Amino acid sequence: MRVAMRLPPALQSFDTANLRLRLISSAFMAPIVLLAVYLGGLAYGAVLTCALTIGLYEWLRLVAPGTRTQTVSFACAMLVVLMTGGLLFSTACGAVLGTVFTFVLFFLSRRDHNEQASWVALGIPYMGISGLALLALRATPNNGAALVFYLLITVWSTDVGAFAAGRLIGGRKLAPTLSPNKTWAGLFGGMALAFVVGYLMASLLGAKHPEVALVLSPVLAAVAQGGDLFESALKRRSGVKESGDLIPGHGGILDRIDGLVFVGIFVFLFQTTIGTWINWW
Repeated sequence: MRVAMRLPPALQSFDTANLRLRLISSAFMAPIVLLAVYLGGLAYGAVLTCALTIGLYEWLRLVAPGTRTQTVSFACAMLVVLMTGGLLFSTACGAVLGTVFTFVLFFLSRRDHNEQASWVALGIPYMGISGLALLALRATPNNGAALVFYLLITVWSTDVGAFAAGRLIGGRKLAPTLSPNKTWAGLFGGMALAFVVGYLMASLLGAKHPEVALVLSPVLAAVAQGGDLFESALKRRSGVKESGDLIPGHGGILDRIDGLVFVGIFVFLFQTTIGTWINWW
């Protein structure tokens, strides 16, 4: 007599087809990103600039879908110039360019009589500041690649932990008005996995004081999920489910880098203040 096995209700809610697409897409993208980080220089700058430029395009389509094609093209070109300045010259050069370009984009959008001109212009600092921060972190003498590896893997482990805990445990919603699928269990699951994986990666990658990661990694997990919620608020404002459809199973580029945008800036600020003082990496 054959007995049919029934999965627990939490496991029955898994969209296995979508999960398979997510895994395939991640298996394709992750090696490219990690190789670019390892190589550094132009390879790293090119991959980062490409991702952020697509992210800016998706941002503009989210916050102001009526923006003229010419204005969108100018915005993307300005971001490329900003990142090039940061890569070839200095973070300060990129920051100056970013400030100028933000005002230029605002006035271009206003000229188009775009009521969302402020949101359009915000796309430059939103993508540009994180891009410059990630360039600066990779340029850290002796250990820049290791630091960015730690950052990326901590963010990725946050996503995995939040996804698994949210689906398996469920429970109370984290911010139902912004993102109906996110739960407190997902938040703490992401922080827990980041706590473990972040410490292991800091140890393996040669941090001088890997124990700092025991505190920093869960904080980064919370920051990453804050970035995720920010983008969820934008998508709800625009009435869309995903920022795009470029990545099978994941949506758009912005859906994948929303947490990284916030974390990159946070780690840069941490490294230039507390991190340098305690000399932990």
